[in-house]
Amino acid sequence: MRWILYFILAYLILGLQVGLKGFISFQGASPNLVILAAIFIALNAPREPALLGTFVMGLMHDLLTDTPLGLYAFSYALVGMFVVSTQEIVYREHPLTHFSLALVGQLITSVVLLVQGLLHPPPPPIAILLLSSLYTAVLAPIVLFLLQRIRRVFAFQPAHRRIRPWKR
Repeated sequence: MRWILYFILAYLILGLQVGLKGFISFQGASPNLVILAAIFIALNAPREPALLGTFVMGLMHDLLTDTPLGLYAFSYALVGMFVVSTQEIVYREHPLTHFSLALVGQLITSVVLLVQGLLHPPPPPIAILLLSSLYTAVLAPIVLFLLQRIRRVFAFQPAHRRIRPWKR
């Protein structure tokens, strides 16, 4: 994986997330574009770079919000572990795969945010979290389709060509 291009993608997605938040919100809920980029990385990259990439993307998202440092990093790492574990059994370019992974991923992130809100009130409204999850999942096929078109630029190694350190 080309890390320079990863950081450019993360920078652009985080900029879009912050810049468009007021324009694309619906009933107080806005889609999480950063988790869609994290799902793209976790779908295509080998296991270790995917987990590191999702964690770092969450850490960068933490720096742009007023949540405690590490909250999004932890939730995106959980989403990354989920997506990496399904890498071999899902069809990476199918819109239903994109929808379902985004829905589950955003629900995982929403649960982490809700638990943190219950420990340190006030918790975010559950209706807003659910609407945000659905909104993110609806946008996922479009955004992930566009990202899948440029995946060759990132030089992800195919699963059958990945060299394991113990099998050289």
